[in-house]
Amino acid sequence: MGQEINSDDRQTILITGISRRIGAHLSEHLLKAGFHVIGTYRTRRERIDELEALGMTTLKLDLLNQKQIDSFPAQVRKHTDRIDTLIHNASVWHSDEDCLADPDKAVAMHKVHAVAPIQLTEKLHRLMPPETDRNGLPSRQVIFISDAHLGDGAPDHTHYAASKAAIEGALRSLAVKYAPQIRINVIAPGLMMFHPDDDNALRSNRLRCRLFPIEPGADEMRKTVEYLMECKTINQAIIRLDTGRWSCIGI
Repeated sequence: MGQEINSDDRQTILITGISRRIGAHLSEHLLKAGFHVIGTYRTRRERIDELEALGMTTLKLDLLNQKQIDSFPAQVRKHTDRIDTLIHNASVWHSDEDCLADPDKAVAMHKVHAVAPIQLTEKLHRLMPPETDRNGLPSRQVIFISDAHLGDGAPDHTHYAASKAAIEGALRSLAVKYAPQIRINVIAPGLMMFHPDDDNALRSNRLRCRLFPIEPGADEMRKTVEYLMECKTINQAIIRLDTGRWSCIGI
């Protein structure tokens, strides 16, 4: 576990799912930018040691464990007296074939992508007390991570798409519920980073379905988070980072 900080003048950002890929990259950048970052992980990986060395506070949290969710706010209060930005980044990925063999995997995706993030928002909002800037705009916000391609159809990942769509469906309700104290927004990335084991054929197929045939990288997510943090008039928005995807259902 990283350095314990009960209270200081820095903004505090809490991110779920920080042990790899976009979550780890975003955490590292925010730490280096001077924010107090609290991150959660289900499985401890080497990357977490690196983030802790930079000053990150890390907390073990299994979003499939209701007892851990219920006790989580008390853990957070040991490290900060407020949260400025809450980012629900944790995610799981199971194919329909996996879910057919084990229906609990479909339930798990709904829990991780929608049920648990909504519960955590409800439980942690008291750590996001009202604060406005000089223009009277709310300084606190919650960001949910969805998926840019929900409208395209994913015939081999129906359960995954449904679980991600659930949080977009709840966006307006959550925004109304927590206004004017907290802004609620969604970032929906498409292709950001290939997996290391993606072969050349898969990479080529995915790139040809985009108007900008590039692998943008995790830094595009970082820029979008910073944009939402800076521009406080944005509320109930779904920002899709899809490099101009235009066809190729299911890729």
